[in-house]
Amino acid sequence: MKKNFLRGLTLAAAAAMLLTACSGGAGNGQTGSTAGNSEASVSSTAAQDQTYLCSAEPLELTAHIHWGNVYVLSDKWTVTQKAAEMTNVSLKGTASPMETDSTEAFNLMIAGQDIPDLVGGNRDLINQYGMEGAFMPLNDLIEEYAPDFKKILDENPDIRGAITAADGNIYQIPFVYESLVSEAWFIRQDWLDKVGMEAPETVEELHDVLTAFVNEDPNGNGRKDEVGYFTRLGNTDNVLKGLLSLFGVQDAWHTDAQGRVQIGLYTQEYKDAIKSVSQWYAEGLIDPEIFTRGGNARDILFPENNGGVIHDWIPSTTGYNEKMQESVPGFSIVGILPPTDSNGDQWEVEARAKLSGAGWAIGAENAHPEETMRYMNFWWTEAGRRLQTYGIEGDTYTMENGEPVYTEKVLGATNPINDYMRQIGGQIEDMASLHDNSYERFMSDEEGIRVTEMYESSGLVNKMNVKLPAVSFTEEELDVVNSKWQPCRNYMLEQLQKWTFDGSGIDAEFDGYMETLKSMGIEDVIQAYQSAYDRLMSAAG
Repeated sequence: MKKNFLRGLTLAAAAAMLLTACSGGAGNGQTGSTAGNSEASVSSTAAQDQTYLCSAEPLELTAHIHWGNVYVLSDKWTVTQKAAEMTNVSLKGTASPMETDSTEAFNLMIAGQDIPDLVGGNRDLINQYGMEGAFMPLNDLIEEYAPDFKKILDENPDIRGAITAADGNIYQIPFVYESLVSEAWFIRQDWLDKVGMEAPETVEELHDVLTAFVNEDPNGNGRKDEVGYFTRLGNTDNVLKGLLSLFGVQDAWHTDAQGRVQIGLYTQEYKDAIKSVSQWYAEGLIDPEIFTRGGNARDILFPENNGGVIHDWIPSTTGYNEKMQESVPGFSIVGILPPTDSNGDQWEVEARAKLSGAGWAIGAENAHPEETMRYMNFWWTEAGRRLQTYGIEGDTYTMENGEPVYTEKVLGATNPINDYMRQIGGQIEDMASLHDNSYERFMSDEEGIRVTEMYESSGLVNKMNVKLPAVSFTEEELDVVNSKWQPCRNYMLEQLQKWTFDGSGIDAEFDGYMETLKSMGIEDVIQAYQSAYDRLMSAAG
């Protein structure tokens, strides 16, 4: 039985109680500016810049922010402190830092039926409980009080469709990535020079290059210890998804040319693809420890001068050009465009999802929905985005030639830039904004910047077998996905590993593999995704 969370004010009643000074959006990116137009409304904030004011009087909102199992809203976050100065809205955290599981923390908050003013969390969960009354529908609030976010929705109907729940309402403001480029193909240029070959442009040429890498001693130590293709993906993911893309298989939820939802490991194309991968493994072209080496693979293989080709995140991979110069003189890793696959198509398998799935919602009993929406919109303004990404001017960044540049305080920190910023309240996906990926240039060398620009201009990201955008499930669809998908996925990955090591039984076993997945409910899962996708496309217009 569904719980009824609507115990307090209705949206209309709450709106009637708001301060008249906080009515109407500026429509020009300067949210809340009308709050500062009357002399009376600014009496308590006369010393403040009124541009981003969201409340006439200082307003404290309770907020459940517990993201990534690590980042919990703290009164020590300098980013939210600065936002409070600019908006006149401060946040009081309700999530416990003692809880180490963000989903569990969210569920405990819901179970207590004490919903704060603002709640960060997964969109599926927020939509589920939003339709049950825990969170406010945001459609009208967005239209009237969130001009900057509304502009994003108007320009990106796919985002509007993705965040619209099954009942037609929007309950969550999402975290949106500005750029889809994330990963690329990388190859050792110094090894290519050693074996006298050019960078591969086709899957056949890549096969020949890898063969030379593992057989012609490019590291010059007289031992056959070179590893051709490797990855640092863990065994909970498909460690071979990059290689499979070279044989026309997209192992992610995607649509075909007819708009039909598919998953790559439940297609007939997968049969030939895994046979080819198995052959490459038998030839020694693939890391023999690819299923077990895990996240430290680059830090093991590169210092030992044993790694040749990887498909990985651009900023961190190109960073090894500097890291390895002392231990591996002449080390040079360069990015290349994806080799054309076995069908003659060229495409990049790894597209960064436009929506992360995280974001925040307004609790149904929030007594200040207008001010709250203005505050949420603040993070979509230029000033809000910069604050999220770069922090505090003069402290964590300075302006140089009109562009923000991190200070040594950030660049010299022992943890990565994105983690440093999250420790002070920036780049928190539960606090939704349009994510400015420009910060990645500070984690990249010249090669990383070159590769990023090359992939952005190539048009190859998400070109083939188009990766499914984020979708919103009904409660029934979510039940199907939650109960049936993971067992199917586990079976897929078990067979993937088995066939990689020994492909001799693929022809005889493949039909049985497909039938087993069918009996486990994979087609029910596909139908749930299809229904959600069709609904998204309808909402997007």
